[in-house]
Amino acid sequence: MSQIYSYRNPVLSLWQAAVAEVHARRDSVKLRTAMVTAQRVETRPLAAADDLMSPVHMVAAALSEHGSERNVRLLESDSVSLSLGEVLENVALDCARTAAEFLLAEMKGDHDKARVLAGELKYAECDILGWSECVTTYYAFKASGGDRPYRANINPVFDLDGKSRIAIIGDWGTGDEVAINLLQQVASLKPEILIHLGDVYYAGTQQEEQSNFLDICRQVLGSDIPLFSLCGNHDMYSGGNGYYWLVDHIGQQASYFCLRNGAWQFLAMDTGHNDNDPLTVGTNMTSLMTVGGWSESDWHLARIQEAEDRRTVLLSHHQLFSPFGSVGSVGSQPYAYNPALFANFQGVLPKIAWWFWGHEHTLAVYDPYMGLQRGRCVGASAVPVFTDQQKYKNASGLQTFEGAPLPKWNRKGVLGDNGTDYAHGFAIMTLKGASANVDYYQVPVLRTASRLPVTDAG
Repeated sequence: MSQIYSYRNPVLSLWQAAVAEVHARRDSVKLRTAMVTAQRVETRPLAAADDLMSPVHMVAAALSEHGSERNVRLLESDSVSLSLGEVLENVALDCARTAAEFLLAEMKGDHDKARVLAGELKYAECDILGWSECVTTYYAFKASGGDRPYRANINPVFDLDGKSRIAIIGDWGTGDEVAINLLQQVASLKPEILIHLGDVYYAGTQQEEQSNFLDICRQVLGSDIPLFSLCGNHDMYSGGNGYYWLVDHIGQQASYFCLRNGAWQFLAMDTGHNDNDPLTVGTNMTSLMTVGGWSESDWHLARIQEAEDRRTVLLSHHQLFSPFGSVGSVGSQPYAYNPALFANFQGVLPKIAWWFWGHEHTLAVYDPYMGLQRGRCVGASAVPVFTDQQKYKNASGLQTFEGAPLPKWNRKGVLGDNGTDYAHGFAIMTLKGASANVDYYQVPVLRTASRLPVTDAG
């Protein structure tokens, strides 16, 4: 099974999206679903796709060596070079290096050099492998990116209609067998609504939003379950048109919305729109949108003020806080919390029953922190996370809120691992009148789900 590596850089993500597009014609969603259902084992490797992805890993490795790319998910640089040497012929390796130079030129804004390198790939001997097709697709995605649409000043409020069983997944939209298997595990618990906390990989193109999210959801869950998907940073990497295509097809109306009944309301915010800059994305401290005299934070606060007896759950792609790594920087100082989001909601945090977020590819059930009773990270639903890359341990050098200790997490709610890979995870929230409980599940790679021994009720 080809691994999904995620990079917080639009140029690299667009190239990955282009490669995925070139190879997407191989299998239909129905066939992929059938394959996973028939046998929960790793499927055949896609060597050609891996080869075409190799320039991304080469660039990321080079950037990582020089400290200019953070949160990179890749194998060690030496092993990347070794695998390329074993897999590729010399001429193909030359094309991989040329493609890597093309990506670096794009990232630096040297578009004249990028065009020259694209021409070299088009007429190279290795073009039989599809390099120029990937370049052409990359440019098409880039050209269709648009101006990052955003729909301000509308009021997308939806009635829960008595539905009480809500599935929450995050960073799920890889479209691979692992993602399909996890959704099948979710489906076995019979949710009535699905909420995705954002990120459809690699770059949120229309093809990815359809193939990696909508088609799989409809194939596995059926056509009757309402679907909602927040805006993540990867959803913006191709410009956002693909994401808003999905928004329209699932009837969500906007990148922020409210779901409510007489006892509960769920407020989903858009933190992905402002996390897209290729020069700052590794350290960007994201924020909510303001358009003219309208602000998204004011819209959410108005819904909280009019809640009456309803209890409120906040939903976002990005974290309010994390002990595991920087959520962004102020100047050169990495932070353990997001002061912009905290400023938006500080005055109402005591009224918030739960706040679920993703972005960080882990599952964490946090102790009360910064006035928030229940902060929960559910961002481990599909992207592979390796035990030698990420640990359940405190990061160092982070600025905390008012100098307080880093947030603590419930040790019973952590994901297991097989020695190299962490399991994936999701949450099921069950509403019971004015109370609720949340169960957290882990799913080892292509295996069945099991409930974690952590109690989350309120």
